[in-house]
Amino acid sequence: MSNDSSVRVDLDQRIATITLRRPQAFNSLDYATLEALREAFEQTVAAPGVRAIVLRGEGRSFSGGGDVMAMHAHADDLPGFIGRMIESFHTTVMVISRAQVPVIASVQGAIAGGGISLALACDLVLAARSTRFVTAYAQLGASSDGGLSFRLMQRVGSARALELLTLHDTLTAEQAHELGLINGVVDAESADAGALLWAHKLVALAPQAVAEFKQLIAVQSREALQAQLDREKAAFQRCAGTEDFARRVAAFASRSAARSKA
Repeated sequence: MSNDSSVRVDLDQRIATITLRRPQAFNSLDYATLEALREAFEQTVAAPGVRAIVLRGEGRSFSGGGDVMAMHAHADDLPGFIGRMIESFHTTVMVISRAQVPVIASVQGAIAGGGISLALACDLVLAARSTRFVTAYAQLGASSDGGLSFRLMQRVGSARALELLTLHDTLTAEQAHELGLINGVVDAESADAGALLWAHKLVALAPQAVAEFKQLIAVQSREALQAQLDREKAAFQRCAGTEDFARRVAAFASRSAARSKA
């Protein structure tokens, strides 16, 4: 398996760990990282002997979501650039859904936008107690991607999903757990170890049984997920074509540049 500088894959005792490695950018997802992540998952789920996958982020945040600075650099064609990013992202989401092996997300820090979508695309999510989930899309003038609207509707219902995407866009780890969005909350230093413990427990089970359980649970919603991903992509591209979105992306880039100079 090849390792990109922004994504690393480690194999140990039938468990693969995929690590996002842009800590200086809070593991934000630019196009190169999304492509590396897609390749990492495609290769890992096909690798013989892998029985569980842990997805984690290096540094203070699991993932800050889509790289807004990269979007600003493509201001001359935001809908086209974002379409390419989303296509790569959504391919990864479907690879995770179709995988025969379980995927566990170990998350920490402030997770925003596509970072939440990526975490919830996994089969199990374990969060550090200090984790904050910030949907963030509405503040950027965009709709969701990565299947976030689908996951929220599945788990909390349509009315609460709309609330979380607009009016109440931030959740603590405990709140996310109470709502059934994630599977567990642990102390910060225990998140990765806890995710690996879950992975080892899954590996100890009969692999055919685990694969069958995953498919039985996912099969009824997989086509609906793909259809919703297509709708999300189209909706996001419509938002990306508006002056409001371009203005908010530019404002974010300006604030980030000012902070970097301070």
